[in-house]
Parts: sequence; C-alpha cells; structure tokens
Amino acid sequence: MSNNNEGLWHLRKEITRTQMALIISITILLSIGGMIINIKANDKAFNETLQNTSELITRLYSFTKKMPQSQFCVYMDNTASSITNVDIFSIVNKNNTRIYHTNHQLINTQYDGTHPDFSKLSTNYYTEDSNGPSGPQRRTYSAVYDEDENYEGFIMTIALKTSMQNVTKHTVLLFVVVTLGAIFIELAICTTISKKIKKEFLRFTEDFEGTKFLVDSMRANNHDFTNKLHVILGLIQIGEYEKAQNYIQNISIIQRETVSYVMHNIKNSSLAALLIGKIARASECNVKFQFRENSQYDESSIIIPSEALVTITGNLIDNALDSMNNSSNENKILTVGVFTKPGELLITVQDTGSGIADKFKEKIFDNGFSTKGEGRGVGLYHTKQLIKSMDGEIFVESQVGKGACFTVILKK
Repeated sequence: MSNNNEGLWHLRKEITRTQMALIISITILLSIGGMIINIKANDKAFNETLQNTSELITRLYSFTKKMPQSQFCVYMDNTASSITNVDIFSIVNKNNTRIYHTNHQLINTQYDGTHPDFSKLSTNYYTEDSNGPSGPQRRTYSAVYDEDENYEGFIMTIALKTSMQNVTKHTVLLFVVVTLGAIFIELAICTTISKKIKKEFLRFTEDFEGTKFLVDSMRANNHDFTNKLHVILGLIQIGEYEKAQNYIQNISIIQRETVSYVMHNIKNSSLAALLIGKIARASECNVKFQFRENSQYDESSIIIPSEALVTITGNLIDNALDSMNNSSNENKILTVGVFTKPGELLITVQDTGSGIADKFKEKIFDNGFSTKGEGRGVGLYHTKQLIKSMDGEIFVESQVGKGACFTVILKK
C-alpha cells in the first residue's frame, strides 16, 4: 500500500511538472513569436506613415510655397503638430537649403546629408535607415516638382528609432503581460486541480482509475488552450506572421470596430476618449461592449459640460461592469446608447449583471447605500445629484438575475 501511494504521488507530481513546463515553454515561444509579429507590423506601419505623410506634405507644399516665409512656417508648424508617428519633417530646395524644418534653428541652413537620385527611381519616394543629428532614424524622401515637372527639391519625413522602439516595446510589453497573466491563471487552475487530484489519489490508492482521472483532467484543462497556441506557433514557424497576427487579434476585432464607431459618431473628444477607455476596460473584464443602433452624439444639438458627460456616463458604465463582475451570468454584455436631438440628450447603459431587487430600487441612489459592503455606494448618488443639478432625470429598470438598464434624459 505504501509503495502504491508513493508511486501515485510521484506520478501526480511528474504530470503537474510536465504540464507547467509545457505551458511555460509554449508561452515563451508565443512571446517570441509575438515580438516578431509586432516588429514586422510596426515596421510596415512606420513605412506607410512616413510615405503617406510625405505625400501629404508634398501636396500642401504645392499650395503654400508662394506664401511669405513667416506665414509658411506657421502653416507647416500647424501641420507638424497634427501628424502622429512622424518626429521630424524638412523641406529642402534644389540648392540643398532647408526652407522649412520642424527645428526652426535649421531653417535656411545648408543640408549636407545624402539623398537619392530621384531620376533613377521608379517612384518619387525612397525610404532608408540612416543617422542624423537626432540619432538613428528612418527617413522617407519625396521629390518635389513644379508645374513643368522641373525638380524643385525634396521633402524628408523622419521617425526616430527611439520612437519606433518605444511603440514596439509598448506593444510587446502589453502582449507579454497578457501572456504572463494567462500563465498565472493556468498555473492557478493547475494548482487547484492538483489539490483535488491529490484527494482522489488518497481515496483510491488501490484503484488504477485514479491515474486515468488525473490524465483526463489535465488533458481537458489544457486542450483548448494548447490548440490555440499550436495554431499560432505553426503559423509563426511557416513564416505566416500576418496570419498569426490576425489570429491573435481576432478576439479584439469587435472591440476595434466599436472604437472606430466611437470616433465617427461621438462628436465630443472627452466623451469619446472615456468610451474608448471603457471599451478596453470591458475587454479586460471579459465583457462584450456594444452600442445601441444609431447611437450618436452631436455637440451642436445640446450644450452639456464635458465633465458632466464623463462623470455620468463613466459612473453608469463602472456600475454596470461591477455588477457583471459579481454575477454568475456567463453571457456578459454591456450595451450603451447615446442619442442627441436639438435640445435633448438620452443616455442608456444596460448590463446583463445580477440585477437589482425591487426592495433596493428606491435606495440605490442614496448616499453610501450598497449591497457590496462599506465604503461604496457613492457613484450612483453623485451621478443622480449631478443630473438633478442640470434639471435632468435618471430611471432604472431591472430584473434580478437578468441585469439592469439605466436611462438618463437631459434637456437644455
């Protein structure tokens, strides 16, 4: 009996160690693959950004080159401030004189660097890695011609390698953090299952089915997770980096579409920024974030302070996420509606959380009231007070176990 116990105990530990080693090994490979994918994707994105920016500045230059120098610089400065992922751009005439540079100290100075012979290129663009006064950088050169196709000079758009590396590091770090989170969750599950299996072994030390139970439990726990990792690793190994990236990011396609919807339909930068942040937060909480059909916010329809919009909408969304986090409902959906028409704003926030019992519906807006313990219950109170201060109204409809829907109406 003692020998059986010792053998089964050793077998359980070996299986647990093997499982953990497999998870960690696959995760490390996945992280390396993710780094390769992100470097490739970021590299391509920076090239496209530099070329697109160069094309834009070339077009703008054709309309502004006859402006007085001071007015021309102001116009180009405004253009530079609105461009992202491009650190520097410069306009050099055919005499190699910088007629504009984002660093004004270099304006009207001589450009002594190299640039391509555009007459030998099949396109008007050329991108290369180089070194400049600001350090290692990626440059895109774009030839400029007048109306008679005479060469007038070139435009140079620059992304510093430090900026490119920061973008890549941020993306890779995010991916690594998510991967490590998955490892910790999996290891926690392994530990829990291991403890349960230990009890089974102690109860059935003479029964070989105990070993079978261990193997089956481990296999079921890892089956789905391992399959997904194998698909990604396979795509990486055959060089299909883009497909691997698409597979990894497939889970967030709906989220990205929602973010795009916000940018096109919410015409208030503060509210749009809040919603984008809450979409990311919902994703972290494993909650599907969606908008009601035809949701839109038009600042010309109603004048509401941005701070009030952010406070009201943010508190209601946080309350909904909190409700779903404490709910056993696996189908977690957060539905937000924002509608404006002349002089009126309607906001709805609906969740599939635990809902609100009838006896609490009249109390949820009381200061300090909460069913989740002390130190809570202020968010909805402040939200209602803010709405009342603007002569608005807030309503709640709820069904226990199904969720709740808060509706806010503001008129001006």
